Amino acid sequence: MRTTITFEISEAANHCGIEAEEILQFISFEWIQPMEIEKLLLDEDDLSRIRLISELKNKLGVNNEAVPIILHLVDQLNHLHLGLRNDARIFKV
Repeated sequence: MRTTITFEISEAANHCGIEAEEILQFISFEWIQPMEIEKLLLDEDDLSRIRLISELKNKLGVNNEAVPIILHLVDQLNHLHLGLRNDARIFKV
């Protein structure tokens, strides 16, 4: 069984190099969905998503309207990739 490492908002902000308020904004926009919403605990996947959003907004200048579209496309690609990996295991490709 794999253990999940969790991070509080302040820890996540330090790891991602952004302000905690920015992460809270991502959560309020529902771009990030903490694994434990009551405690606002984030996992490593959340941190990866935070880094992606931060890069999209701060380095590439993507506006707030485009972020959820890009995130949806990334999620679709990740889902397809996972499906292909599972198919390869089943068929031993």
